[in-house]
Amino acid sequence: MRHFFGIDDDEFIRGDVPMTKKEIRAMVLNEARVQEDSRVLDVGAGTGSISIEAALGAPNGHVYAIERFAKGIELIKANAAKFNVHNLTVIEAKAPEGMADLPPLDAIIIGGSAGGMGAILDASERLLKDGGRLVVTAVTMETGHTILKELKGRPFTYEGFQMQVNRFRKAGPYHLLNPLSPIFIVTAVKQPQEV
Repeated sequence: MRHFFGIDDDEFIRGDVPMTKKEIRAMVLNEARVQEDSRVLDVGAGTGSISIEAALGAPNGHVYAIERFAKGIELIKANAAKFNVHNLTVIEAKAPEGMADLPPLDAIIIGGSAGGMGAILDASERLLKDGGRLVVTAVTMETGHTILKELKGRPFTYEGFQMQVNRFRKAGPYHLLNPLSPIFIVTAVKQPQEV
């Protein structure tokens, strides 16, 4: 059965590790064009919410989740068990070190770079297949600026947008809007290189 992206946030085991919210997660995975046989990398995987949904959306593919914090690694594994996900490899490393031995990939999603965006993009450029998609999320303007600066001169076409989600909250007989933090989403597609 086809998986539709956007599992409720409350379904994930979370702890105090930051997690990409449902609406953003659905958009990111759509931008990544995850298909049944996709091979996907999630960099800075946190709780694993994107990794889990990507694995559910690619039952004949494989997902690799890189996370540098042990607390995050435990959560990713716990969420994989909860959602009965078996096509997921968890890598405890700081990217790009954990990217060294990966196979060619259809999509790379970057949710955290720990200041190493340039080196992560170098590895991503090597790993992505022609036509492969790179999706980067940024909650700060500085990260948004960094990704645009780092994409220049690379074999990618790219576009981006800022997304703001407001959720309804019941207040007596009325509904108010609770805003989530705005987020920048940049999607880049690797172009074939002439030999």
